[in-house]
Amino acid sequence: MKRGEKVLSFVKFEKELESAYRERLAAVKRPEETGDVFIEFAIKFLSRVNPAITKDHSDQIVFEPESEDGYRLSPQLEQILGNEVLTKSDLPAILKRMALNAAHRRKSLLSNTERTDLFRLQERPDQR
Repeated sequence: MKRGEKVLSFVKFEKELESAYRERLAAVKRPEETGDVFIEFAIKFLSRVNPAITKDHSDQIVFEPESEDGYRLSPQLEQILGNEVLTKSDLPAILKRMALNAAHRRKSLLSNTERTDLFRLQERPDQR
């Protein structure tokens, strides 16, 4: 973006969802559920940006916790959002923050699972 160029801001929508999103992520107990929560809230956020986006578009957002941005949108979803929203707004940064929060929660759950598994006693067949 060029200096002085107008930027569309969707922070208001992010703030409306932020508390519920953090609570849902904190309640997640399994690492694989973090992506589901991210996608659910990303759809809620995107539907506020563009009402044409619905739950039916859930399969067009991919949670990629190991990537730099943490997520990927399908070309169809990018087309619905439009080039201006994707290049001249804070939408990508907001989705990245959401994805990185989910990735952090996933990493935390994975490290806790590894520690728990390390110290968990195996059930012996004669104790059933």
